[in-house]
Amino acid sequence: MPHGDESLSNLRERDKAMQRFAQRHKLATLQRKLGNKARQNAFTLTEMLVAIAILAIMFTLLFVPMTQAFDNARRGRIMGNLQNAADYALEIMVRELTQAVEVLPQERVHSQDHTYTYPTGQTIVHQAGEPLNLLDEIDRLNNQPPTDDDTLSRIDFLVRAVQQDQLTPQNWQQGYTVITYYVRRADPSRPFQYMGFGGQPPNRRQVFRAQWRPDPQAPEPNPDDPQNPQFWVANDGWILEDFALLQMPNVGQFINPVPRIQQLLSHNALTPSDVDVSDLRFTIEREPTQDPRGRRPRAVTIEITLRQPTPGARIKGGDPNVTDAPSLFLRRRVRVVLPNVR
Repeated sequence: MPHGDESLSNLRERDKAMQRFAQRHKLATLQRKLGNKARQNAFTLTEMLVAIAILAIMFTLLFVPMTQAFDNARRGRIMGNLQNAADYALEIMVRELTQAVEVLPQERVHSQDHTYTYPTGQTIVHQAGEPLNLLDEIDRLNNQPPTDDDTLSRIDFLVRAVQQDQLTPQNWQQGYTVITYYVRRADPSRPFQYMGFGGQPPNRRQVFRAQWRPDPQAPEPNPDDPQNPQFWVANDGWILEDFALLQMPNVGQFINPVPRIQQLLSHNALTPSDVDVSDLRFTIEREPTQDPRGRRPRAVTIEITLRQPTPGARIKGGDPNVTDAPSLFLRRRVRVVLPNVR
C-alpha cells in the first residue's frame, strides 16, 4: 500500500513537472514568435534611406511648381499694379486733352540764366539757350551738362477757366488756365534711386500734373528767337522743372532772378511712388505749314512706359539703379484727337 501511494505521488509530481515544462515551452514559443514578428516589422537602414530619397524627390516635384506658381502670382499682381497706374494716368490725360483749346509748343529754350535753390541747399542752374531738362535724372542736381532733352516729356496746354460755373474771359490769362504734365522724381532734392539702398528708400520718377494761371502781365507765348525759330523762349512757368516750388511760401527767395509768380491751382502725382516712369513722350501732330503760328495742333500721341522690380530682385554691384533680374515693364500708347482746338 505504501508503495502505491508513493507511485501516485510520483506520478502527480511528474504531471506537474510536465505541465510546467509545457507552459515554459509555450511561453518560449510565444516569445520567439513575438520577436520574429517585431523583427519583421522593423525597417532596415537601406529601406530607410530609400524612403527618405523617395520623399525628397516627391517634395522637390511638388515644391518647384508651387514656387513658380507663387512667383507667377506676384508677377501678376505687379503687372496688375502697372496696368492700373497706366490706366489711371492715361484716363486723366486723355480726358483733359480733349478739353484743350490750345497746345503750347514743346520746343523751348531758357531766355536767361536761372538758379533754383532748394531748402536743402541743393541748386540747379539753367543757362540761357539750354533746352528743357526735367527732374528725372541726376545731372541737373549736380549741375552737370544735360544728358538728355526732355522737351518731349512735358506738355503744356490751355483749358477754359471756370469760376462759379461761369466763364471769366476778361483777358486770355484770366479766361484760361494752363495744365502741365511732366516727369519728376518723387523727392527732387535727392538723386534718382530705383531700389532702396544704404538706409535710403527708393526715389523713383512719377508723372505730375500741375494746373496754373499765367502771369496776367505777361504776353502770350510766341516765338521771338529769329536765330532759332524752331525754339520758343520759355518765360515764367515754362522755365520751371518742379511746379511744387510755386506751392512754397515766399517762393521768390528760391528763384534767382525772381520771375513773375503765377497762381498754382493744383499740383499732384498721377502715378504712385512705387512705380517708376522710365519714359514719357508727348508727340504733337500739327497742321503741315511752315508758319509756326499757323501749325495748329490736331492730335497728341501719349507714350508711357512704367516698370517695377521683379519679385525678389536685389541690387547688383552696389548700384541701386541696377538689379540682378530684369524688371517688369508696361508700355502704353494712346492717340488723342483735339476737337476743341480751332
